[in-house]
Amino acid sequence: MRAPTISAVQILHSRAWSSAARRRLSLVVAVLLCGSRAFGAQTDIDISKAAPSATPRIIGQSIVGTKPGSPFLFTIAATGQAPLAFTATGLPAGLALEPSTGTVSGTSPVAGSYPVTFEAKNAAGEASATLIIASGPTLALSPPMGWNSYDSFGGSVKEDEVMAAAQAMGAQLRPFGWNAVIVDFLWYDPEQNIDASGRYLPSPSKFPSATGELGFKPLADKIHALGLSFGIHIMRGIPRKSVTANTPVAGTNFTASQAGDTNDPCPWDNHMWGVRGDTDAGKAWYNSIFAQYAQWGIDFVKVDDMVNPYSNPLDYHGDETDAIRAAIDKTGRSIVLSLSPGPMQTRDASNLNANANMWRIVNDFWDNKGLSSVSDVFNAANSWQATPGLQVGHWPDADMLPLGYIGPRCPVHSAGPSAFSHNQQITVMSLWSILPSPLMLGGNPTHLMDDAWSIALLTNEEVLAVNQDVAGTHAKRVAKQGNTEVWSRDLANERKAVALFNRGTDDAMVSVTFSDIGVSEPPKVRDLWHRTEVTGMTTSLSVNVPHDGALIYTLSPPGSSGGSGNGGAGGTATTAGGGGGTSAAAGASAGFAGELSGGSGNPPAHHQAAAAASRMRRARRQSLRRAPVARAPCRQAPAKVRHLDGSAAWHCSLLHDSATGSRNLARGVRYRVSGRRAPRLPR
Repeated sequence: MRAPTISAVQILHSRAWSSAARRRLSLVVAVLLCGSRAFGAQTDIDISKAAPSATPRIIGQSIVGTKPGSPFLFTIAATGQAPLAFTATGLPAGLALEPSTGTVSGTSPVAGSYPVTFEAKNAAGEASATLIIASGPTLALSPPMGWNSYDSFGGSVKEDEVMAAAQAMGAQLRPFGWNAVIVDFLWYDPEQNIDASGRYLPSPSKFPSATGELGFKPLADKIHALGLSFGIHIMRGIPRKSVTANTPVAGTNFTASQAGDTNDPCPWDNHMWGVRGDTDAGKAWYNSIFAQYAQWGIDFVKVDDMVNPYSNPLDYHGDETDAIRAAIDKTGRSIVLSLSPGPMQTRDASNLNANANMWRIVNDFWDNKGLSSVSDVFNAANSWQATPGLQVGHWPDADMLPLGYIGPRCPVHSAGPSAFSHNQQITVMSLWSILPSPLMLGGNPTHLMDDAWSIALLTNEEVLAVNQDVAGTHAKRVAKQGNTEVWSRDLANERKAVALFNRGTDDAMVSVTFSDIGVSEPPKVRDLWHRTEVTGMTTSLSVNVPHDGALIYTLSPPGSSGGSGNGGAGGTATTAGGGGGTSAAAGASAGFAGELSGGSGNPPAHHQAAAAASRMRRARRQSLRRAPVARAPCRQAPAKVRHLDGSAAWHCSLLHDSATGSRNLARGVRYRVSGRRAPRLPR
């Protein structure tokens, strides 16, 4: 027989309680029932929109990989009032710095690790940071960041639209580390011109600078002049028209029909046949097209149709991946390799890790009408986080970010702002950042000037620093309950990043103890989306996370500079007129000055309220600890106090309201119900 339950209100109004005990218990019930906004509440997250300080800050990557002897191009990510003037100390021979832009170019040095100290100065002050130039076999030592044309243009993007997007990126996003421009699908349509060796050439109607066999070199040169890298999308295989014409493979005695496999078509595109990647003819074909791309000045290649998402089991073209990797290496150019679509399978991790810099873990992800959902990304990320052997420079890719204004020619839905709510957009950026996944924006950068929300979302340097952290580790899911999840990632300098997700339709409490994420003593806690320090959390994070939303924190050792720095790019920052402080030493985490939380150096209002609430809680605990034991009749069955998540328990947790920063606490109370002594609530 199931014992009847007694509600907290029934207990409160029992005549057996003394008036004094009833008043004390009413306080506990009020905390339990009213201390959280999780009961059907739907809160919108208001992220920090603080503009960068006028004083220079050097942010972004703290390490960049390059191949010895290859062309080198990298622009220092820095904010501050223009104009900025850059200097460098320790730059290896063969590289030169453009002082007015912070762009380093030239020829990569011999294999080795080269620490270079950069300084940025303006009328408001100066900043310095150390960048490691790692010359060796591995590129993408932090997840690539950039813009891809597909979400906003499908296969129709034109040269002037690419340049407009690149210029907008240079102005709005490049100072925060977004540094790649990718031309996606069907750049050779509608003409489908091929050269004498059967290789596609850019459409002259879309890309008028691509005259003759110049290909994309004129466009690449213009993109590079902006301090950005340039990439293209290709389909796996060889053009069908080249196989039909049996064109020669450049520099060899092979022909297209020997390289191509007419029994291996792409299931959704009719331009290409597969290539026999395990044959000399197939390898020669890939050698020929990547030699062409190197001549064009391509820095990034996204190869599509590398897995058939409609086959069972999923068919991964590993032989062609091997051939592509060998072809890229043969060019001697630093070309980042991205594989698409998904879902790539963990059983192929060894091949992917050996060959690709990034690979898709889901099918096409969209804000609306996508082939994969946010739930699919969470599930795939959980599978990949348990996969051993992943190395720095090789990143599971959660797909492009359908954020900002998507259009004018979005291929799956009408043009307009992202269909994701603001809370959902925060979930996407938080998950992609902590995993970490490459960050490839799908929205149109030309619309960012008038979009303060998207600018704040995409340029939060503290969130981006988690994504770009030099440790290169992968996040782990440490807890999942219903619609809530907790993910944690080890960062450089003994720090942690923790993301709390609520995928439900109502606000919910999400909790994790510090011991569960490997933290043994109370850390410094920083809320990255609000850019504020959080105090009073000594044993756990327990936060009211708004519906469909996420919050992300960094935990730093007590006594450290705290902040969310990227483990190396942070350095000293000095304000004109003196008074500058050290945010981090070279190779250490960057701290964040008062302007990041509103410009005054004082805690924001919701954290001032939290401090006041903390003082009230201390006084309340002292009062409750002195309270006499309350008694109830023994004729009733034991009653249970319930957690806010519904689970039965004798205690409640620290409650932190993410919208206001206030916290409510009920602890230190003893009571008797039905003649049984309930355990003391935990301290």
